[in-house]
Amino acid sequence: MVTPDPFYFDYSASEPPYEEALEEFVRFSMDFGANPSSTHSSGKEAQRKLIEKKIEFCNLLGLKDGHLLLCASATEANNTIIEGHRKKNPQGRICIAEDVHDSIWYATQKHREHTDILPLKLLMNLSAGNLDKIVGSETTLICINQVCNETGRIHPLESIARFCNLKNIKLLIDGSQAVGHIPVNLDQIPCDYYSFSAHKFGGPRGVGGLLIRDRQFDPLLSGGTHEWGLRAGTENLAGLAASVEALKISLSNMDEQASLLHQFKEKLLHQLRLEIPGLLFNTPDHCRPGFLSITIPGFQGNELVAALSLLGFKIATGSACHAEGSKPSRIILATGRSEKEALGTIRITMGRGNTESSVRELGQALLATIHS
Repeated sequence: MVTPDPFYFDYSASEPPYEEALEEFVRFSMDFGANPSSTHSSGKEAQRKLIEKKIEFCNLLGLKDGHLLLCASATEANNTIIEGHRKKNPQGRICIAEDVHDSIWYATQKHREHTDILPLKLLMNLSAGNLDKIVGSETTLICINQVCNETGRIHPLESIARFCNLKNIKLLIDGSQAVGHIPVNLDQIPCDYYSFSAHKFGGPRGVGGLLIRDRQFDPLLSGGTHEWGLRAGTENLAGLAASVEALKISLSNMDEQASLLHQFKEKLLHQLRLEIPGLLFNTPDHCRPGFLSITIPGFQGNELVAALSLLGFKIATGSACHAEGSKPSRIILATGRSEKEALGTIRITMGRGNTESSVRELGQALLATIHS
């Protein structure tokens, strides 16, 4: 068994795939290589396996009253709902949480005439009263993440789901940073759409999807009747099977892994607090395990990332989608940081390959870089 790189600390960007998941991908590719839409016996067998694996995936996340719509990524999944919902509800308004991933945030520019922003300050103290301040009678869709990809913040979704049900508003939850890392039970979160990306929990890249209770939206991709006519293109059965395997492994190890990552994070924080005056924390206490966003006054985050990379440590400034940029993160700015502070932010996200030793060495390397 190959052990993941212990000096890789960018698990929120992508998690190394489980070997068992890749083995499942190969097995399904060879044993069920027919198109699930074909009417011959091999096609029907592939279709049967597709349905079987979809049900298994849904059950693992507590979705008993919905379906799995396959996509190539959570980005495609989020775009599918936003664009599909807009076509069905051209006069409706979309309310978007301030700390969502850019695959949702783009709508604040593309559809700016029809979008409202749910400020992070209200999200930190979420209540029906706070939601009523933003959500109007024209709101038809609310978009929020379960875990923020830059701060690790976990949002309390049960209350917003109940609010949406009461107001007859559709709810899209981006679960990319949550699935496989924190408990997810969609039986307790009655949302309409829940997106995920398999490579975030040890599955293969190029596999994502939507767990849906509502099918009243127009497709983003047209050209065939696949996926109830909501997403044209031959279904990735092998990718789905590998994703199911990765999710099963992630869930079986989740509690133990969470406890270990919490210990690693606390030791790293203790190490950094002692020697970095004015260190700022962007990650709240209630966060995804092993997630740490910090601001180091007087330093540029991208320069620290580059310096540590030369020493063999892989960390990030924030979202991998903007890793090359020099602009301050809008999400870190939303937490109340100044532009200068936001530019001095780094993100460290731990996972199954890290060890107590590698975390200690990361802290030493970061401190040496700062004091050099």
